[in-house]
This record gives sequence, C-alpha cells and structure tokens, in this order.
Amino acid sequence: MRESDAEAAAPHAPGALELVRAFVNTRDIEAGTDLLADPSSCSEWSGRLGIQGTVDAEALAWAIDLRESLRQALLANHDRLPLPEATATALTEAARRSGTGVAFTPEGAVLVGPGDGMNALISRVVSATAAALADGTWARLKACVNDRCQWAFYDRSRSRTGRWCSMEICGNRAKQARWRTTRPDPAS
Repeated sequence: MRESDAEAAAPHAPGALELVRAFVNTRDIEAGTDLLADPSSCSEWSGRLGIQGTVDAEALAWAIDLRESLRQALLANHDRLPLPEATATALTEAARRSGTGVAFTPEGAVLVGPGDGMNALISRVVSATAAALADGTWARLKACVNDRCQWAFYDRSRSRTGRWCSMEICGNRAKQARWRTTRPDPAS
C-alpha cells in the first residue's frame, strides 16, 4: 500500500466502510504491488487489522476475485449505477463462503461472521459493504478513473462528482495530459 502519494491524499471512508476501501487498495496497480499476493502477506496485512488465523491459497483466490469485483463496483459508482450484478453475486458468494449471517438486536439487524482467518476478513468486508449500501454511503466510495491507478477513495465532494483519488496527483496528471493534447503544436 502506498504510504505516500495517493494513500496520504485519498480521503478515507467513514466507519467500517474504511475496511472496504483498504481491502480494495491492497492492490496498488500503479506501483505493481499486492498485499494479497500470497497467504503470508495476506496474513500479515489482516493481522494489522487484528484478524488472526491462517489463509490458504483457495480462500486467497476468492478474496482476490471479490476485491477486483468491488473495484469494478467502485468504478460504476462514478456513473451512479446500481451495484453491478457480478459484484452482487460475488458478495453473496463471499457471505455464504465466509459464514456471514444476520443477528437481530433491539437496535436492528447486524451481520456477523466467524472470528478468525480469511473468513473473518471477508465477513467484515461483506458486512461493511451491506451497511454502506443500506445507509447510502456506498455511492461515495469510488475508484480513481485513472486506469493506471484505480485507487479506492471516499468522495467527500458536495456534488459527489469526485473522479480521482487525489486532485493533486491523478487529477493534475489528467489535466496536464488534456492540456498537452489541446495546445497548438509549436512546430506548425
């Protein structure tokens, strides 16, 4: 995960939705790194979140599939589209495989899951996504439209039209590229 650049500049999401943002950002497209590259690195990353337990290759593969499906949903949020069908299917399958269930309290329904390992991590991601879909914060979680970046960020703009993880980084790059293509050629 980038500790500088977009990570420092990208707005963090409120509450449990921050876990979804961090989960999507375990893959840094621009830097070519992946904190879910193998079971060991995934265990290290999830351990920093207080989630202990073993991670096997099969569980890691479906977690990576879920992460990339969530990234596609965050890109769809720019167009204010509903949750893509493929992401809804991936979340449903993740909830089933991770053992995520519903518990009812006097305050309402909450999603609960197992206490350790990959199942605990995925259960928390599924629960946070479900809560964000219910409370309306999901639409503000987006992925940068810069294809070389796609860093997840929380859009805090009043108009909900944020496009880049950071105006100072990707937004500036996009504006410079647009300026270079529209300026007159000095050789002509």
